[in-house]
Amino acid sequence: MPVKTKTLNVRITESQYSELEELVGRGEFTSKGEFIRELLREKFDEFASYLHVKAEKDRDKHISLEDYGKSRGLE
Repeated sequence: MPVKTKTLNVRITESQYSELEELVGRGEFTSKGEFIRELLREKFDEFASYLHVKAEKDRDKHISLEDYGKSRGLE
């Protein structure tokens, strides 16, 4: 099944646009859109890693669902 896509419009400075065109012109990215998609992938990966680390840190603050059920007499 094909992936559904959405169009996103953003405003950037002229200097950012020039840098983006240079990256594409040098062949580092195939298009301006591919550069933006790569930035989004990196940011989403960073956020997922952040959530994982946060969950590990917060693990001791919470009890397991099984223990919670037992504490409420829901065995």
